[in-house]
Amino acid sequence: METSVAEPASYRQSIPTIGLSLERHTNAVPGDGHYYVLLNGEIKGRFRFKNAALELYRELLQGTGYTPPPVEKTTPRNEAVEGYLDAKESYWGESHKHTRRGGKGRY
Repeated sequence: METSVAEPASYRQSIPTIGLSLERHTNAVPGDGHYYVLLNGEIKGRFRFKNAALELYRELLQGTGYTPPPVEKTTPRNEAVEGYLDAKESYWGESHKHTRRGGKGRY
């Protein structure tokens, strides 16, 4: 009987604009199971655990002075969906008022 070995999961967290990434089992890093921190394609650190790699990742991120672009706070609302959700909330909110009441044999 053959035992199948699961393919290790790849991981990538990156900020392409500054070339910073945290990777594991990708084409850019060796497939040895370790986490690698890369800056502009150059390996800055190799770690067995993700939390240790995240420390260097955050340190390099602060060193670059990168700030993410502002996010647009207004999102368009779909009135049909909003109406449906309101009706559904109202229905389930008052459903307890319409339960059958009575004693034995009333159902």
